[in-house]
Amino acid sequence: MNFINSILLFFAVLFLGPKMISEFDSKQSNQVAFADKDDPYDSTILIRGGTFAMGMNQENIMGDWNNNLRRVTVSSFRIDQYEVSNKQYRNYVKWLERVFLPLGKDSIVKAALPDTLVWRTDLAYNEPMVEGYFRNKAFDDYPVIGVSWEQANAYCRWRTDRANEKTLIKYGLIDPTKPYLGKMEASNSLVDSNKKTTTFTPTSKVKNKNLGDYVLIPDFRLPTEAEWEYAAKVSSGKNYISNFNNPKAGPNSGTPNASIITSNSPYPWSSNGNDGLRNNPTGKIDKKEGSKRGMFMANFKNGSGDYMGMVGYSNDGAGFPSKINSFLQNPLGLYNLSGNVNEWVADIYRPMNSIDMDDFNPYRGNNVLDGDDTNTSSYETGTNTMISNKSRVYKGGSWKDRPYWLNPGTRRYLDQDKATNTIGFRCAISAFGMDTPDAKEEQPNLWQKFKNIF
Repeated sequence: MNFINSILLFFAVLFLGPKMISEFDSKQSNQVAFADKDDPYDSTILIRGGTFAMGMNQENIMGDWNNNLRRVTVSSFRIDQYEVSNKQYRNYVKWLERVFLPLGKDSIVKAALPDTLVWRTDLAYNEPMVEGYFRNKAFDDYPVIGVSWEQANAYCRWRTDRANEKTLIKYGLIDPTKPYLGKMEASNSLVDSNKKTTTFTPTSKVKNKNLGDYVLIPDFRLPTEAEWEYAAKVSSGKNYISNFNNPKAGPNSGTPNASIITSNSPYPWSSNGNDGLRNNPTGKIDKKEGSKRGMFMANFKNGSGDYMGMVGYSNDGAGFPSKINSFLQNPLGLYNLSGNVNEWVADIYRPMNSIDMDDFNPYRGNNVLDGDDTNTSSYETGTNTMISNKSRVYKGGSWKDRPYWLNPGTRRYLDQDKATNTIGFRCAISAFGMDTPDAKEEQPNLWQKFKNIF
């Protein structure tokens, strides 16, 4: 009898084992959980506007002198909790394939594809990453890289269209049998096909209303440099969180500048010094931290040849980019603003940005000249500088950078049509109506209220 039971057990393990292991693996895979896909505020965090010290708050060891400390104000906005992942970007590419390949417009799909060759170098064996990083499901929740500033902007326009599409279809304002290309079409010479033979007319209920009345979601876009830096720095301000619900810290309080703090912290999750690089630097026992105690709180290069640490002493434990929800988020709930991958921001790069720009919602997106001397204030690549009107700012530091670049005040640049294996991005969206003294903390439920109006 024992022999028969053994045989039965063997066959049970043979047939059911792989399924059981697969189910166990899927439950343990720590997949990123996103909210309801019908909610355009999905996985975004509200950042209340305010005043902060923009620029480098530590010694400028690189001698760039392109980030002088200056007090500015930004309006309220929302920003993605995570960097845009490979899975999210693949969904975008698949949508483009579904819509444009049947029309023979392969160039649109090709223009959106990340450059996977950014992993290839002459004297390193990174071919597995060339082949697998973007396509393999094992990297679903890793930040997309190899995308240029231009590609990141195109993704933002696509995301804006998708956020509005279902509402416009629901109220009979657009043809549900054809893709909605509002922002995409406005920015590209994409489609004659969408207009060729359309006989669609809005339903009688909304025939006399403007389509714009139903486009409720502000544009998704790259954050400005000021917004990005504010999101990284403001979490170090001790009064920031209390200002949401504390009337005593409001504009008419006895301490109206309570939240204007020039943080000396080089990292957005700590309150002082380089000690903030590791979990529990004080040595106090904290059961919640468990095995993470002493580990780096961001993904960066610790020293020459040291990308993850030694076996048994793994430091950050990530030799390449890590998952978008890895490491400790800052007090606002944002992940990997420092380390993992650098992030594109909207601004054109100029060394004198911090001096020249307005002090309210500072942003540089045009060809305004620097300084007073028109002979030296224009920028043309190959003439007198490496900077041009295609140079865009990126921030945050990456898996391949030393800790210095994790400071939110540091800034670098790259041409907007180029890509590397260290730069990704996240989207932002303006938060209208949140910059008044009586504005309460916005929640995604606000979107539900909008939908209920109709």
